[in-house]
Amino acid sequence: MSTQDDRYGALTTELMAERARTLGRAGERLERALAALEKRGSDPAAREDAVWDAADAAFCYIVQREVMGIRDSEAALTFYRVPLEVRRLVGVRRPPRAG
Repeated sequence: MSTQDDRYGALTTELMAERARTLGRAGERLERALAALEKRGSDPAAREDAVWDAADAAFCYIVQREVMGIRDSEAALTFYRVPLEVRRLVGVRRPPRAG
């Protein structure tokens, strides 16, 4: 194996490690957003921002998985127990706030 191959292998390994760390951070962000949503109770007005935040975190997590070549987003949403109210907004742009 040449020195060039060694450097390419090392770079590839480092890139894969960074992708894995990024996916881990995205998963942690999704977990925090879902926990914040759960704390809001059942009042729709109190939950609105938390639902949007969770949908955004879920979208970012799914995109990061897809960057890594993992295409089954349903499995991830099921694993994290993402509620339907959040799933409906994944990938949807949040409307501007009034006022």
